[in-house]
Amino acid sequence: MSEIVLRVENLRTSFFTRRGEVKAVDGVSFYVRESETFGLVGESACGKSVTALSILRLLPEPAGRIIGGKVILEGINLLDISKKAMRAFRGKKVSMILQDPMTSLNPVYTIGDQIAESVRLHQGLPDNMVQPEVISALRLLRIPAPEMRLRDYPFQLSGGMRQRVVGAIAMSCHPRLLIADEPTTALDATIQAQYIALFQEVQKKTQVAIIFITHDFGVVGKMCHRVGVMYAGKIVETAPTRVLFQAPRHPYTIALINSVPRLDRKDERLYSIEGQPPSLMNLPPGCRFFPRCSVSETVCREQEPPEVKVGDEHLVSCWKVK
Repeated sequence: MSEIVLRVENLRTSFFTRRGEVKAVDGVSFYVRESETFGLVGESACGKSVTALSILRLLPEPAGRIIGGKVILEGINLLDISKKAMRAFRGKKVSMILQDPMTSLNPVYTIGDQIAESVRLHQGLPDNMVQPEVISALRLLRIPAPEMRLRDYPFQLSGGMRQRVVGAIAMSCHPRLLIADEPTTALDATIQAQYIALFQEVQKKTQVAIIFITHDFGVVGKMCHRVGVMYAGKIVETAPTRVLFQAPRHPYTIALINSVPRLDRKDERLYSIEGQPPSLMNLPPGCRFFPRCSVSETVCREQEPPEVKVGDEHLVSCWKVK
């Protein structure tokens, strides 16, 4: 078994507003190994991106606060270190690729300058060594003619190429952990497939551990080794990808998979999950999915289900699972 790079234990993050406390992440636990891709899937506003921002300690303050848990990267709890020490970790030990590259790239600086900033900050190289390192990062992400692209501005590149540049910035300092927050959403199907293949190639070369956040189960099937399914701030099921697709156990996971259109089924109407997720400011007692669950029982309304191990690395939080 590969070394565990990141371990998240009982992470709890809330946003404190005038209307009350929003429990965006409420007791999330998982781990990621070296050379492994761990997928986080679930409906919008279930806590996937807030989990990622909590790991990086990039929450909007003072409203957003981590109120409990541990985030252990290579034996160091990132929640215990100072802000200055955390700035040294970001980019060097853990990096993030955001969903929209145009919000990540500065339109008035060249591609070369933006990658070089990270290299200078975290690697401390002399000026004559910075450019070769930048070119190396561009080559790693398969950007053609990197020596020429150094002088380009973001608006001169296509969407797919901009996303590769964001990846080059993230990988420029050889991090141990890479967080990718829906990086394929803005790409068309062909470029998306190429980008996933590129991710896998980069991971094979660098052994980087990846947390991949997505809504797309097709991407999960191609990209992820293990998957955590999130609902209303909690992970309700964790399993190896193949097991999750072949034998999902939580009613929410089953509903999500059934919502994906399939070519081998002729359905007159696509499956959808009834109802809406609960308000994170006013969570129901018991299981958070029970108002939308077709197999719920009395105990589901009254008590929160424990996490049950049903197989090798397969954990489910549901009263129906024995």
